Amino acid sequence: MRVMALDVGFKRIGVAISDPLGLTASPYTIIHRKSNRETFKELLRIIDEKGVGKIVVGIPVNREGKVTQIGQKIKKFASKLEEFLKEEGRKVEITFWDEAYSTKEAQEIARSLGKKKEELDDYAAALILREFLEQLQSKGQ
Repeated sequence: MRVMALDVGFKRIGVAISDPLGLTASPYTIIHRKSNRETFKELLRIIDEKGVGKIVVGIPVNREGKVTQIGQKIKKFASKLEEFLKEEGRKVEITFWDEAYSTKEAQEIARSLGKKKEELDDYAAALILREFLEQLQSKGQ
């Protein structure tokens, strides 16, 4: 089962996908947001095409460990995505992950690769996914 990570922004969503064994994370694509329904359909296409069984959504958390206002909006988006997937007959678990520093680290990677800021959302998603997979592996799951 593959795991997909999402770095959700207001204009773009970075998408990363794991290998079938859930060991490695790779940037996959950047979705330019349209309506929620169109965006969800595009995500569903990737889920079906890649055999995704779990989605990890990056959530910004403040220094006190509380979800930020933007994080609340991302959670609402994820809840609507989950509802859409259920309507489409897909059972895909959605979990949240503290995305602290993923964008900053992605910017450093993108800069070293000569990419623009608009081209790093999928790298940020890959970093979120990498951290998530590393924790799973360390727990032996």
